[in-house]
Amino acid sequence: MSEEIMNVFEKVKPIISKTMRTIRVKSWNIDDYYQEGLIVLNDILNSKCKEEQLYVHFKVKYRQKLIDIVRKTQAQKRYWETAAGLDVYESESFISSNKNTPEELAIYNSLKNELFEKLSPSYQVLLKRQLSGETLTRMEKHRLKEKIKRILFDDEQ
Repeated sequence: MSEEIMNVFEKVKPIISKTMRTIRVKSWNIDDYYQEGLIVLNDILNSKCKEEQLYVHFKVKYRQKLIDIVRKTQAQKRYWETAAGLDVYESESFISSNKNTPEELAIYNSLKNELFEKLSPSYQVLLKRQLSGETLTRMEKHRLKEKIKRILFDDEQ
């Protein structure tokens, strides 16, 4: 950056600090305020503003820029707060039916078949008992769960 811009920037830093205290942008830190101040200052210097009016122009333009940014962030926040959601009453029959979609059934059956192929006969018996609703001992459940986790997650590596 040129020496002239930096000299003028040092003179407008108090304006930036005061404006920063009055107009808060939630996600910004002090460097963001200074960077925006440099951008506004550069625009004003490029517009060939007179030296006497420079500080007034900077103060007004900088404040307006921050106000615009705050309004824009509030508008984005309002947009997400009023975003269209799922109408539960329209989907009530599907939600209460407890039926799986065809895609879910295909994925479930594919995983089940893959597991049966990779399990030993003793683990296949345990899995059949678990799926049919029989109660397994705590140790049987643990062994079956660990074996299934090894098959599903260790094969990926």
